[in-house]
Parts: sequence; C-alpha cells; structure tokens
Amino acid sequence: MIETFLLPVTTALLWFPVVVLLVILPVAVLSYRRRGRAGGWTTLVVYGFLFYLLAAALQTVIPLPSNPNAYCATQTYASTPQLRPFYFVEVVSQRARGDWSPAALLRNAPLMSTVLNVVLLAPLGFFLRYVGRVRFLAATAIGFGVSLLFELSQLTGLWGIYPCAYRLFSVDDLMLNTVGAALGWGVAAATGRFLPELDHERERLRYGGRVTPSRRLFALLTDVVGCAVLIGFVLGLIILFGGTPVGKAPVVAVLAGIWFLAVPMVTGTTLGKRAMLLRIGRTDGRPAGPLSVLVRNGVLFSPVWLGWIALQVEHWSVFERPSQLLIPLGLLVSGFVVGIWSPLAVFFGDDRAPYERLSRTVNVAVSSRAERSARMDSTMVMPSSA
Repeated sequence: MIETFLLPVTTALLWFPVVVLLVILPVAVLSYRRRGRAGGWTTLVVYGFLFYLLAAALQTVIPLPSNPNAYCATQTYASTPQLRPFYFVEVVSQRARGDWSPAALLRNAPLMSTVLNVVLLAPLGFFLRYVGRVRFLAATAIGFGVSLLFELSQLTGLWGIYPCAYRLFSVDDLMLNTVGAALGWGVAAATGRFLPELDHERERLRYGGRVTPSRRLFALLTDVVGCAVLIGFVLGLIILFGGTPVGKAPVVAVLAGIWFLAVPMVTGTTLGKRAMLLRIGRTDGRPAGPLSVLVRNGVLFSPVWLGWIALQVEHWSVFERPSQLLIPLGLLVSGFVVGIWSPLAVFFGDDRAPYERLSRTVNVAVSSRAERSARMDSTMVMPSSA
C-alpha cells in the first residue's frame, strides 16, 4: 500500500519541472503586478501549492491497470458507485476482527486508506486559508467540489480516456476528503500567526519601483513567447483558410516588427514590459522617443534580424560579393554585444547594457492601478496638521 501511495508522489516529482516551465511566466507576471517581485516566501508557497495539486491529482488516477481490455473484461467492482455513508466504518471493523492494538491498526489497510482520504485534501484547506484567506464554509465547499471532481474522474475512467471505471466512486471518500479540507483550514487558522505574513501591499510598495535583472529577463521572455504565439496564431489562420506556411517569412518579419518596434515606438513599451509594469524611458527622465526605441530594440534583436537576413541569401560568394562579409561580421559583433557583453553588464556589473547606452534609454518601473488607487486613498484619509 505504501508503494501505491508513493508512486503518484514520485511521478509528480518527475513531471513538476514541466509544470514549472509551463506556468513560470504567468506566475511571474501575476507576482510582479501584485507584489512587485517574483521571488520570496510567497513564490515558494505558490509553487509548493502547485506541486501538491499535481501530486493529489495523480494520487487519484494512478496507477492505471496495465492491460485495459483484460482488466475491464474481468473487473466490475468499480462500475457501481458506493453510496452508503459511513460504510468505511464497517469495513475497518471487519478487517480489525476485534484487534485494536497499535500494531494491528498499522496493518489495517482500510483504516490507512481512510486516514489517507482525510489527509489528501487537508493541504488544500490549509492553502485556501493561508494564501487565499478563504472563509471556512467556502473552503469546505471547494474541498467537496475538488473531491467530487476526483471521484467522477474515477467513475468515468478519466472521462473516457480509460475504457472503464478502474477505481470505486465512494460517498465515504467525498465525506472524508471534505472533512480533511475543513481540518486543514482549521490548522491554518490556528498556526497562521506563526507563519510569515503574506502582505502583498507591503511587498509591492517595497519592491514595485525596483528594476531588477530578473524582472527585465521575465519581460523579455514574455515578449518572445507572446510574439511566438501571435506568429503561430496568424500562420495557423493562413493555413486554415487555404494558404501554406511556405514563403511566409515576410509575415513573420512584419509581425515581429509590429511587436518589437511599432508598438513600443508608439506606446513607449512592449507588451511584455507592460505586463511586468515596465516602460522605456530616457536617462534624463523623459519618455523615450520613437528613434530611441528603434535604436534600442534594433540593436537588442540584431542577432535575430541579421540571422534572418543571412537565411534569405540563396548563394554565398564572398569573392564575387565582398559585401556579404558584412552579414557574418555583423552577426559576430551583435552576438558578442547582446549575448555576452549585455548579460555581464546587467546581471553581474549592475550597469546598463550597451544597447541602452547607445540609445540613452533605461527601463523604468510604473505603478499598477491598484497601487495608484491605494496611494490616492492613503493621501485622502491622511489627517491634516493643526
């Protein structure tokens, strides 16, 4: 039984890095907008909660029987739901056979299964109270809903993915899971004073105005991922309406130019920077003009557009066309400036990158609407001096 319990946990450990890669950008965006930073105790709690959800979900669906056809042809115990409340008490008593010693209790598999059903959603109630400040009745209702989702997944064979129900839908499991969520909420209410306080307002006021290298990196990654999604979406529409992806390089170039040049030249920031509450400004405090943005992002993404130009060359002949040497030389220089010099300056030298020095621009943190409203409210309620 212990091996069956540990298998979902070990599986969750293997899949958790994939989950982190999928959610790291959305989590970072929400963290910077709500707290002014992406690290700290809150981030550790959030990722701990994600790991718990993954492990809990896997706990209810694996292990899957290895031979679906043979299993479904011979096993029918899970095809009918168990709807008798407190049936687990009878099963535990039958297995105990009057022996309630500690050693016998540890060998009582139905009792251990009952305890695990209570423990399964206890962390959910704890997180709901500690992180979300959810009230008791709401947390209990959420626990019941999550448990019902798990039980229905078992009853339907993972919603039709598996050819039959391979685990029993039990009303006792619903009851025990819900009780566990309620107990977890109670533990959080009792121990919350001993845990670090999750004060988003204070963190935002403290860290929101800082432009850290990690914040800039997340903004750049958000821009790259967002632009890639846009390009994929547009090319998908072209193919859907009868086009072909071949020869669509100009479409990619236009979309990338709009994202990284046209939008920031008009608005003063890219969509990724806007998500991280950043904008491009001049070193003298004025907003960056279109020319400054063009120089800045043109140099920053020079390895990309120079590489694109190199791929468009059909025939390389540096002896006949010596000007072609400018492309690899430009790639070499831009690769050094953007790939080596800039990271060293920003991450290790606490200095401006070369493309920032050339364009005389910097990243500037901007306040969110919530922060501006909070500051306005605090100003309005500030008592006047005598």
